[in-house]
Amino acid sequence: MKNATLFVLVLLVLLAAVGAVQGAEAEDMSEDGDMADDYMAKADAFMMSLPDNGFYRMEMQDLIDAVDAGDENLVILDVRPASLYDAGHIEGSMNIPDPELVQKMDTVPTDKKVAVVCQLDTNSAYAVSILRIFGDRDAWIVVGGVPAWVDAGRELVPTEEM
Repeated sequence: MKNATLFVLVLLVLLAAVGAVQGAEAEDMSEDGDMADDYMAKADAFMMSLPDNGFYRMEMQDLIDAVDAGDENLVILDVRPASLYDAGHIEGSMNIPDPELVQKMDTVPTDKKVAVVCQLDTNSAYAVSILRIFGDRDAWIVVGGVPAWVDAGRELVPTEEM
């Protein structure tokens, strides 16, 4: 049931995101709507791939193992608001709050696996859908997010003031 709920939430968010991106890029779109058709095809392909790819979920232990191994092909993206990130985050993670993700997409590496964390898996699912559909990123929802990191006995580090 949990996967079905996550699936429905991601579908609703995707539909909203497609509308937002279409509106933001309407000036760049041709008269016949080729860009909208492309995004709809990408969204459809993404949704169809969810069950076959485990709903793009990464277990916390897999993230911990990658961090402990110093995996340089992995980037951790924290999509919580900056105030929460600054109070404490996974060391080495980058922060792009969900509402800013489309605007700052270019700062997310294209050549690395992206482990997305948040307080809520639904927010991570939103980010993963945006990154996969509009950014062609290899993004994954880290199950349990930041709270699961802490529950695993791992430390959060505050952002140092400049």
